[in-house]
Amino acid sequence: MKNEIHYRVSVLQILAALCLAFIPLSCAKVPDFIKDTFQPEVIVPVFDPDAHIMRQTGTVGYAKNGIKVMVVPLNDVKAVDAFGVFIYNGTNHWISFKKKDCLMLDGTGNFTKPIDKSQESFYLKKNFRPPLPPEFAAEVFRWDKSIRIQGDPAVLPREDIEKTTVMPRQYARFYLYFRKRSIKYSNLRIVVPGVTSEFNDQQTTFVFKFKVQRG
Repeated sequence: MKNEIHYRVSVLQILAALCLAFIPLSCAKVPDFIKDTFQPEVIVPVFDPDAHIMRQTGTVGYAKNGIKVMVVPLNDVKAVDAFGVFIYNGTNHWISFKKKDCLMLDGTGNFTKPIDKSQESFYLKKNFRPPLPPEFAAEVFRWDKSIRIQGDPAVLPREDIEKTTVMPRQYARFYLYFRKRSIKYSNLRIVVPGVTSEFNDQQTTFVFKFKVQRG
């Protein structure tokens, strides 16, 4: 009997030691640890009457001047705050943009730039390509049946290495990565500026509204 009691006490002591090893030392951080484990933070769209919000994937889309731009938060990517961006050219002429000009804004007007291409391998695996939500293509197609997200978009030769050109009725796809929670506010904006008509130099800026919340 004494041996059985001693054995149970020993097992409890071992379990207690293991728990202490994995739970943060500060008791004040235990609630955050539990929240991050069972209710991780996710980025979700904010309602905007001018936006087309795709409920299954959290994609936000805007249509301006014949151009449709969509931004989808990629919450499955844990190392960084990641977004997929799709720019569809519904006009009859070429358009262009520069990925490097995109940024993230917070509620106070402070901004942060995406992680530089040369630094991506520090945060992500080499040649990393994030998976899109499986419902994404179908949701985009329901919004506009002329947009078919299949395969890779056509790659055009570039005079300006920083500029991407999109032909009529075609789309461009790219990804933006930001340091995890580089914006300290729950509300954030992804800005895709200066999408330019190669016909008349008209520039269009798109601003996408999101917030960070517990899943």
